[in-house]
Amino acid sequence: MGLQGMGGTIQYRTHTRFPGYWRLSDVVYVPDEVDENEGMRLDIDHISYEELLALGEGIGTVSTGLSQEVIIARLRRRKYSHSAIGSSAGEETCCICQEYVEEDELGKLNCEHEYHVCCIREWLEKKTWRWICKKTALAPIESNPHQQ
Repeated sequence: MGLQGMGGTIQYRTHTRFPGYWRLSDVVYVPDEVDENEGMRLDIDHISYEELLALGEGIGTVSTGLSQEVIIARLRRRKYSHSAIGSSAGEETCCICQEYVEEDELGKLNCEHEYHVCCIREWLEKKTWRWICKKTALAPIESNPHQQ
């Protein structure tokens, strides 16, 4: 027996009717179209750790980050000065390396948070968003009026 649906058929061996619903036994879904890529799909639940490592080496890494050129073009920069930020902000530090030293080069992201350029560059080469606020890290070059 079977029930025709969108994209396939639900086949079952027996059914029992109850008030308001049916109970089907031995249910199998059969798609209308054959999956041409079925042989290429991996069953990662039954792959050893070593096979997963080998797969990762074969696939390689995919960078979702920005290029050095884009980071240099879009990152707003300034020199750190303790006196410029006032006495109450004297405790501010780069949350990556935990320090600011006079005249360090800082980079400001869209979210207005600042980090050492060398610290944030490594993150931006991997990701285009900030890890805490999840906002886009750098504005497109045409909409960044603060570019120096």
